[in-house]
Amino acid sequence: MKPREITIPLILVALPMFYVSPSRNAKEHVQGTVVDVASHQVESPAYTIGGSNPSDAPLTSRYYVYEVSIRVGCETYVVRYETPFHYLPSAFALTQRLEFRLTKHVMYFEIPYTAGVRMAIIRRHRECGANP
Repeated sequence: MKPREITIPLILVALPMFYVSPSRNAKEHVQGTVVDVASHQVESPAYTIGGSNPSDAPLTSRYYVYEVSIRVGCETYVVRYETPFHYLPSAFALTQRLEFRLTKHVMYFEIPYTAGVRMAIIRRHRECGANP
């Protein structure tokens, strides 16, 4: 057999291994309700002691962290939103219904007047029992 005659069937056999099902990567829009919002002010580094001279203290940066709990069916997701401002978009107010794309580790929100908000899922838990 010629090399070309061998490679074509080999490609046809190997090609399905690289195919990813569209349903596996589909990013459906899901609706959820905001059930809790907690805010924290974070300073980095956590220490600001500079010894006897205040000018020896390290430079610090402040930012704000919001943990937003969103309930989708029986599942509650806690997502993290970090910002240098003490501001959380009003779309994340308590009892607000939101539509977003849900992936394994991230939620993507399309909020008016923003370029879109991406929040990492930091934990999740089921509240309806084993079988909803």
